[in-house]
Amino acid sequence: MDESKISIDLHGMRAQEAIEAINDHIIKCVNLSYSQVRIVHGHGTGVLKRITEEVLNSSDYVNKFYPDYNFSSTIADLKY
Repeated sequence: MDESKISIDLHGMRAQEAIEAINDHIIKCVNLSYSQVRIVHGHGTGVLKRITEEVLNSSDYVNKFYPDYNFSSTIADLKY
């Protein structure tokens, strides 16, 4: 699977923009039958990481998620 298709990079986004981008990306990946998504949020102040966790916690499409410290990102396993 092409890694670039399951990843979304939130760098430079504001909170509301990031929320919408994450939700849209999850739905796109579910429709393409992907089993995972990667959300790259970086380290920074931690705001984008917290937003990512909140969106993933509330998503009906996410089975579980966990940090990927090597890429400053979060991986979410999707359910169908």
